Amino acid sequence: MAASWSARMKEQLVISGALGYLGLWIGLPVFQLATAGLIYEGRNPALVPYAVVGTATSTLVFTMLYNVGQTLDTERLRGTLIGLFLAPAPRIAWLTGFALAGAFETSLAAASTVGFGMLVFGVRFDVDWPALLVSLGLLLLGLWGLGFVFSAIGLWSRRSNDVSNLVSPVMLLLGSVYYPITALPLWLRLPARALPLSYGVQALVEASLHHRPLSTLTAKIIPLAGFAVLLPLAGIAAFRWVEHGARRRGDLDLY
Repeated sequence: MAASWSARMKEQLVISGALGYLGLWIGLPVFQLATAGLIYEGRNPALVPYAVVGTATSTLVFTMLYNVGQTLDTERLRGTLIGLFLAPAPRIAWLTGFALAGAFETSLAAASTVGFGMLVFGVRFDVDWPALLVSLGLLLLGLWGLGFVFSAIGLWSRRSNDVSNLVSPVMLLLGSVYYPITALPLWLRLPARALPLSYGVQALVEASLHHRPLSTLTAKIIPLAGFAVLLPLAGIAAFRWVEHGARRRGDLDLY
């Protein structure tokens, strides 16, 4: 796990360079928040704090969709992915190492977004820490599992980047990142309820901005807990399915 985390971090720094790396993980989310904040400040200032929390949380979506899947796709194109799958190490270990590298980048982006919101838009937080930590932990587990599901689909289709590009706008639209789920039309609220992100953003907003304790967030925590259990199992099963299909056909290049 440590080796794959280190390799991923070094590779990202080499490819992007220090300035490019900081521009991607600090500049981009700050620009997104600035766009949403300037729109809301003149029309609905009450949504600016919501946008700060939502934009910080949206960094998890990009890590979930692009980190592990794109890393594996790159390894496949280099011809080294077969070696990864044949290495005498648990797959879940090096997959998690890749995911942890993405978690570091997400933390950097989220911290810069929150700091920008506080400095520029004057957003103040009233945090209930137990509720915040539980909500964040459950959301991370759910997105971790969902990310592995999409990564397996990307490996199977050999189009990880295309799959991510197709899914990411849907996730942002239905995930209540820039606006509460109640702002969506009724026909979009139903699929939004099927995503862990929509529950997670609402729980994080209430826990971090309004000091809501866990006892008042059960309607969001219970679905999040279900996603946190089911989606990691689904992610592991998806990778086993891809590998089983490749072994059955003798087609290791599927990876």
